[in-house]
Amino acid sequence: MSTNEVKLLIVEDHPIVREGLRKALASRGFTEIVEAASCAEGRAQLSRCDPAILITDLHLPDGLSFEMITWARKLKPEIAIIILTIEANPNFLLAAAESGANALIHKSAPISHLISAIDVAMRAPRSFTAEGLAEAMRIERERPKLTPRELEILEKLITGAELQSIGNALYISLPTVKTHLANIYRKLECDNRTAAITRALALGLVHLK
Repeated sequence: MSTNEVKLLIVEDHPIVREGLRKALASRGFTEIVEAASCAEGRAQLSRCDPAILITDLHLPDGLSFEMITWARKLKPEIAIIILTIEANPNFLLAAAESGANALIHKSAPISHLISAIDVAMRAPRSFTAEGLAEAMRIERERPKLTPRELEILEKLITGAELQSIGNALYISLPTVKTHLANIYRKLECDNRTAAITRALALGLVHLK
């Protein structure tokens, strides 16, 4: 199948970045390109357009893209899914693999890396590739394992957000936020917000922006 016969979805909230990706991919022969700017829009486009390739930013206005990715993988098991990020946090790398993505690529990487990741993902939909994967796996064995949602809540706790605001931002109820927070406390072996943030930063689970 030639690239101009393959439908591709870009989920990215920055118009300049979307346009740059579109032009770069078009120069490589991809002509059937649709766009979205949030997880919600991405889900809608996935249902409406049935793309063979999903390229998504990690951080979107309505949350991390992990849940959308997991949903997309269940909806279409053979879809190629590439995450673009500016993150250097190894924990996000492993969460990306667990979500069902095929690759996590830093936004500073050349377009050839993205094209190569797409090629591998289309030939092996169950594969996952990312720079630093072996080191991330070593680190993971030595620290608590948090889910993508727990990481997302931790990131918002660091900003000083209140629990209700976190729930609103992530479209989950306050009791659900509290349940996740209790799990975070248990895994980090602490009993309050300050201690959880301090330990998460020390372990490298999250980073200050």
